[in-house]
Amino acid sequence: MSQHLSLVPSDEYGVSDMSRDWTDLFRKQLAKLRDAKGLKQHELEEKIGRGSQYVSHIETGAHKPGFEMIFEFAEGLDVSPMELFFMAGLDDNKEVLRRRIDNLLERCDEQQLRRLYRLILVSLEKT
Repeated sequence: MSQHLSLVPSDEYGVSDMSRDWTDLFRKQLAKLRDAKGLKQHELEEKIGRGSQYVSHIETGAHKPGFEMIFEFAEGLDVSPMELFFMAGLDDNKEVLRRRIDNLLERCDEQQLRRLYRLILVSLEKT
């Protein structure tokens, strides 16, 4: 029986597991992406057509965004909606990323390694 490789990141790899509050992850990632894009909160509010303090309320956890707002934020930041939740490796250097990848690969069986190898090849062809 093969070991199941979870797509959900764990604390061991720098992010949270399923039990962690996804709203908390979202708000932190929203702030990081907004900062990375060089946008102030009010500038993002203008881009998504929301009033004053809306982004602040989301980023501080005072309000939780609705499902539709995830797509609005993604569009306003010019990122995919997934980038608002998946932050593994975002702040890591090359050595840390390699170590994390090696740790993941150590848990894979032969079939999983073959699948990952094909995914990597396809991914590298697109860049």
